[in-house]
Amino acid sequence: METEVLYFKKLEGTVLAIDYIEWAFTMLHNRMSTPSLNILASLTEPLNIFEVEEYFNRALYELDITEPSYEDSAKHYVRYLLRQIVDDPGLAIENADEVYTIARDHFHGEEHDRWYEVSELIDDFLYGDNSENITRAYLTQFILQVSKQQLDHHSF
Repeated sequence: METEVLYFKKLEGTVLAIDYIEWAFTMLHNRMSTPSLNILASLTEPLNIFEVEEYFNRALYELDITEPSYEDSAKHYVRYLLRQIVDDPGLAIENADEVYTIARDHFHGEEHDRWYEVSELIDDFLYGDNSENITRAYLTQFILQVSKQQLDHHSF
């Protein structure tokens, strides 16, 4: 997990102790190593969030990583969700709904408009009258296409 993605989850209040461990493994995979990072990566269940966050903060200091801005964190998190959709289309509807929420709250223009359209299709499929007879397969394919376009054009 990228630092910016972890920070977005942290700023939104949705971060879990396991997210810090995943971040530590990503950092080690990227050939970064410090004593606190190594300890963080070695922690196992049951995880104490306070202990985990303490080692995370120490690792940040040891790696000289500064806190990313909220906007940068949001952009990275959206790209993370889009990559998840491309890698596992079964997550398309759930992730697309989250992408729309972030786009609505943090971005304007084309990104917001495109995900608003996706959100409307999801709402029609899940809760509306579905007058267009949208199928799960069509909706998933549409979301996958939009996600690939956004990733290819670095829209977020």
